[in-house]
Formats: sequence, structure tokens, C-alpha cells
Amino acid sequence: MSTLLKLTDVHSFYGKIEALKGISLEVRQGEIVALLGSNGAGKSTTLKTISGLVRPGSGDIQLEGKSLVGRSPHRIVEEGIVHVPEGRRIFAGLTVHENLELGGFTQRKEKAVIAEGIEQAYALFPRLKERSRQLGGTLSGGEQQMLAICRGLMARPKLLMLDEPSMGLAPIIVQEIMEIIRKINGQGTTILLIEQNAKAALRLAHRGYVLETGQIVMENTAEVLRADESIVKAYLGA
Repeated sequence: MSTLLKLTDVHSFYGKIEALKGISLEVRQGEIVALLGSNGAGKSTTLKTISGLVRPGSGDIQLEGKSLVGRSPHRIVEEGIVHVPEGRRIFAGLTVHENLELGGFTQRKEKAVIAEGIEQAYALFPRLKERSRQLGGTLSGGEQQMLAICRGLMARPKLLMLDEPSMGLAPIIVQEIMEIIRKINGQGTTILLIEQNAKAALRLAHRGYVLETGQIVMENTAEVLRADESIVKAYLGA
């Protein structure tokens, strides 16, 4: 598999606080890669740095061999990286349909492409079609997460980055979301996943990286990480 995304010695800061201390990782075409670690380990900062919301102090971020450093977030979306942030961040005062239309802003000149994307979203989550004229803010937590994922897919990303998609959801909904993530990956979208439910993440992922205080301390296949006692105790529950 060819390398889609590559981070090389990336350092990121919030003011004078160094949040990422030389992160190097790669995501290959067609993979699901999980980022594991406790709160404050730097997982969300990694995604924000990739998507341009946080500018790296040093290091390089490449998509298909082309550096993204210094590009604005909307340019990075146009290059093919979409970030679905923690907390969903849908537009509560807009309908489901309007949220999806906004997600397709990079395709705005191609009305047929946007219409096709919306139909694909409704096929993925039939519940959203039932609620297409409903305001986003009136949806359940699970439905809002479905909408956030589909809004991200509207930009037709090469890489979809998901930050805590199961947070605050009932176990049965978590299972549904995870199956949909697997399906999206099976349709050809590469995924970089942060997930508090580490067991679920490693069942889904091909590979994983473990972060501690802004540094990668372990990287391996999901199978090996699931079997590692130290990982089990720290993140999966002994």
C-alpha cells in the first residue's frame, strides 16, 4: 500500500506549551489507523495540526508526497483531508439537508456531484433521509454523529479524520457507528481515528499508534496492540 499521509518530526505548540514533541507517523492508502492515548496525550492536537487548525512549529506533513504545511484549513479540505471534530459541531439551526449541502462546498460548482453525495449519505444512514428537513439541533446524539460523518464525506475526502465518534453515545449506537466506519473504509476512504473506546478502535483498525504527552511511544498492527499487556492495562481495561 502506498503512503497517503506522512508526518515527519512534527512539533506543535499552544503558546509556549509544546503539545506535540516530534510526532512521526504514516497512514497508508486504504487503511484505518487508530490513535490511542489518555486525555491530554496530543491525539486531537495531531488531527488539528494535520487539518491546519493548529500550525506546526516545525516538521513536515505530506499528503501523497506534497507538503501541507502553511496551507489554510479550507485548502487542506480541497486537497482531500476532512476532519470531523470531537463534539460533532453540526449547524444546529440548519436542516439535515442544508448541513449536507454545506459539507459539499468544495464541489459547489458541481450540483450533480452534491446531489449524488447527499443520496449516498441517505443510503448510508436512512434515518437521516427520514429527518432531511429536520433541524440538526433537534436530532439525537447518534443522529448528529451520523450527520457529522456524512457532512465530512460530502467533500469526497481521500482521508477522513474522526475525533471520538462514539463519545456520549449508547453502546448499540456505538456499534452502528463503528460498522458504518468499516463500510466507509470498505468503499475506499482511508481513515485516521481517535476513539475513547480503544477496544472498538482496535477491532476496527489495521494499525495503531499510542501517544503519551505529545510523543508516540508505540506503533504496531491492531492485532499486536490488542495482545500487548501494557496496552490492555493502560487503555483497554485489565
